Amino acid sequence: MTEKLKPCPFCGGEAVLISNKEEQLYSVECKNCDCGTCDHLGAEIAVEAWNRRAGE
Repeated sequence: MTEKLKPCPFCGGEAVLISNKEEQLYSVECKNCDCGTCDHLGAEIAVEAWNRRAGE
């Protein structure tokens, strides 16, 4: 995975990729305000979901 996580769309905070390797689920969460994505079946999908912005 080479795509960089965008800052949080709500507070501008740093985002982090969270993995649950047992179930192979991934999500992205903001370190500052704790908003995030739902679980996805792949890191790339979770990053794409986080980086998607309306109007872009």
